[in-house]
Amino acid sequence: MDRFDDPAVTVAALTRRCQRVASLRGDAVALAWLSLESTDIANEFKNKSEATRETLAARLLKTIPSREASVKWKAEYDGYIRRRTLPDKQEANLRSVQQIEELAQMLREQEAATLVPPPHGMHSYDLGKHVAEQAQGRARLVESRIPLEAVLARIKDRLWEFLTETEYELTFGEATAETFDRLRSYVDKQLTTIAPPALEQFQAAYRRLKDGGDEDRAHALTSCRRVLKTLADQLYPASSEPVTGFDGKARVLDDAKFVNRLVQYVAETVGKHENGAVVQAALEDIGARLGALNELASKGVHAEVTTYEVDTCVVQTYLVVADVLRIRERAAPPERGGTT
Repeated sequence: MDRFDDPAVTVAALTRRCQRVASLRGDAVALAWLSLESTDIANEFKNKSEATRETLAARLLKTIPSREASVKWKAEYDGYIRRRTLPDKQEANLRSVQQIEELAQMLREQEAATLVPPPHGMHSYDLGKHVAEQAQGRARLVESRIPLEAVLARIKDRLWEFLTETEYELTFGEATAETFDRLRSYVDKQLTTIAPPALEQFQAAYRRLKDGGDEDRAHALTSCRRVLKTLADQLYPASSEPVTGFDGKARVLDDAKFVNRLVQYVAETVGKHENGAVVQAALEDIGARLGALNELASKGVHAEVTTYEVDTCVVQTYLVVADVLRIRERAAPPERGGTT
């Protein structure tokens, strides 16, 4: 980014660098619109050979749910058309960014040629006519060049926006990843002794998440749901006997009511050590999050899910499980040292 505004660096070169960044990050949508900028769409079918190879952008787009990919792609394609359509023009300029730059440069060179001084000794009439023709020619060249440079400026603005967004995501993501890694290590360590099957289910969710297919995303959500149930089975086993909750209502917390069992566990555990207001706040927070998570995780069985939904579910499951485990840890009696 340090050389972004260097006049020696062309917009075409910047576009190729952005394509490389997008490909290294596996950013399918960005790679797709950047590929558009680098392609002579106006003559794409004329120049295309019969045997075509599937592009990296096309392969990466297949890893995104079709509906999500369609929405994102439409937004970027519309932006591409807007960048290349000027207010006084009917059609978008669909040439590649390199072709546009080369044409603009050619026009600049032709403009420079119109500034060459006329030959010595010209008659005043001929001189006036020569100068007028030069001015008219230069005006036509400028009129052709300005729209091209306007398109290039718009493309460059979009490239800068892409790079700054990417830089922010990488910087913020690194800090967030460190925080999440610490939380994940805590949860994994606790589950190793408390509920090993839940840890295996978390790992299964991560494996599915990395695989990236529609079915894998659905299974990742299902794994998150199983984590919650496994933890509930360990901390508050199902029972056919009615249990009075913190709200004073009696409920049968059977096998299917694992969310309610976790909430009841928190109520009984925190209630032994905190006042009523603290218990109520903890229950409202964890109860709402557990309910939302269960609803989201259940979606994997019935509908197409987006990458964002799966990411959210996995992360939020870790967060809520961490909170439940910390409540358990705080409520545990302190270990006694040796007698003196």
